[in-house]
Formats: sequence, structure tokens, C-alpha cells
Amino acid sequence: MPNWCAGTLRVRGTKENLTKFVLEGLQPVTYFGSEKETLKIDDYGRIKCERCWIKGTRRGFILDLDEFICDWNDEGKIAIGLEAEFAWGISSEELLNSCKQYGVDMRIHAFECGMCFNQIIEIIDGEITKDEEVKFDDYNWDCICPNVGG
Repeated sequence: MPNWCAGTLRVRGTKENLTKFVLEGLQPVTYFGSEKETLKIDDYGRIKCERCWIKGTRRGFILDLDEFICDWNDEGKIAIGLEAEFAWGISSEELLNSCKQYGVDMRIHAFECGMCFNQIIEIIDGEITKDEEVKFDDYNWDCICPNVGG
């Protein structure tokens, strides 16, 4: 059982690119990794999934996806926040590949209380602008969310 590096993955792009990322870049799976039926938009513009694998990642998942595409603005870029967890840590290169493939930007500040570190990753316009691992002398005191992940 891995330690989970968890946080909110923010994804930004046009409505078209965000929709493509959600529908094509995420694969519904069971907790044990068996694939389920692909994501679809229902009659109300809603996309829902309990657990989705982020395609192209070793073990990155979106949890409790529940988005209403019809609420997304058609003008300019918009951002959505997705509850995410990654086994042991996050590969910025894997996220970069998704960003390039779907034309989106990503940002995450993730917490791993088991191994006492945070990861901060930001990818804008197909370039990694931030990729930091933050370690702490006293994780329970210094970390802003010491009970997340692990």
C-alpha cells in the first residue's frame, strides 16, 4: 500500500480543452485499477466518476469527480479543481505530457504526511514553471495541512 501525496489539482484551459482533458485524459477505474466504462457527459452536462486514473501517470488518480460542463464559461480560460492523489509522489514530467497533449495548464500543492514532505508543481503553456519538494524539520507544526495524504 503506497503513501499518498494528495492535494487539489487545478487544471486551466479553454472549455474545449478542459472537456477534452476530462473525457479523454481520465479513465474511470476501480480501487484496484480495473478499467470501467469511459467518461461521458450526461443530458444535464454533468461528468461524474468516483475514481479516475490520470492517463500517462504511473499512479495518479482523481477522486470524486463531479463537474457540470454547462457551468463552464465559453470565453477565455477557466480553471477547475480536482481532488487528486499520487502514489509516493508526483512526476512533473507525466503531468507536463498531459498538459501538452490537451492544451491545459496545471498546478498542485500536494501533501504527504507519511514521509513528511509537500510537492508544489506548476505547468503553464507547456513548460514546468515550478517543481519543488518541501521538507520540514517539524512537519506537524510547520506544514499547513499536516493531516493530508500519507
